[in-house]
Amino acid sequence: MLGRFEYARPKTVDEACRLLAEAGRDAAILAGGTDLLVDLRNGSRSPLLLVDVKRLEELQALRTGPDEAVIGAAVPLNVVVEHRELRKAYAGLSDAALSIATYQLRNRATVAGNLCNASPAADMAPILLVLDAKLTVQNPQGTRAVPVAKLFTGVKRTCLAPGDVVVDVRMPPLDGELRTAFRKQQRIRGHDLAVVNAAAAYAPSRATLRVAVGSCAPTPVLLEPFDTKGTSPLALAAEVLRAAAAATAPIDDVRASAAYRRAVLPALLRRLLADVVSARRAV
Repeated sequence: MLGRFEYARPKTVDEACRLLAEAGRDAAILAGGTDLLVDLRNGSRSPLLLVDVKRLEELQALRTGPDEAVIGAAVPLNVVVEHRELRKAYAGLSDAALSIATYQLRNRATVAGNLCNASPAADMAPILLVLDAKLTVQNPQGTRAVPVAKLFTGVKRTCLAPGDVVVDVRMPPLDGELRTAFRKQQRIRGHDLAVVNAAAAYAPSRATLRVAVGSCAPTPVLLEPFDTKGTSPLALAAEVLRAAAAATAPIDDVRASAAYRRAVLPALLRRLLADVVSARRAV
């Protein structure tokens, strides 16, 4: 049973913000709905108002350019996976999107929804953290930029307030040299949540490496940037592994034990570094 609720389909983002602000905590946004519908069925959420934003034109943007790349909040994951320019510029982004759920669910699920669900295991979080991505968030008072690094405040919690609508996700310009990669360990082949996931972004000419880890702490974790100049691959790997161990705190849950996560994380990170620093895909 989905429970009883009012349903609204606003025609503009302004109208959606107003409806959400008026209803406060009793409202929920419906975009892809792949997480929301599960919560409604199992009773973990029982909003009095659903605000359907998936057809709003402002949330359908998908473009790349010299200044930034933009993915609208209602753009399905499969559209992101199949976008050639995004795949060429941000291979890790496409791989992360492809790792989520099944083809059918990716026709509904969105990048913004995966982030705003705020699961510690969110597959889009690590790659968008290393890309220094930002969300465009609108509410009745105006529009603001929220770095993905500031979005998560706890398990299933974000800094977003009633009345906030995520309009899009924005990433830095396509500079042609950035190497990105995403890795995920899960229980089974096919569709499953991450036991551990991680992403990296490496800029050879700037000698900078960014690494983020998911499913090993209450929120996805972005490590401090690494200076790779004059550092051997082995020394760099050791540095990354030490930083990841210090910054994460795995727990036991239905998918894996904390001990298993601690054992898997170093192997996953070594493969990730081989993907970007050596530009060679490890198996």
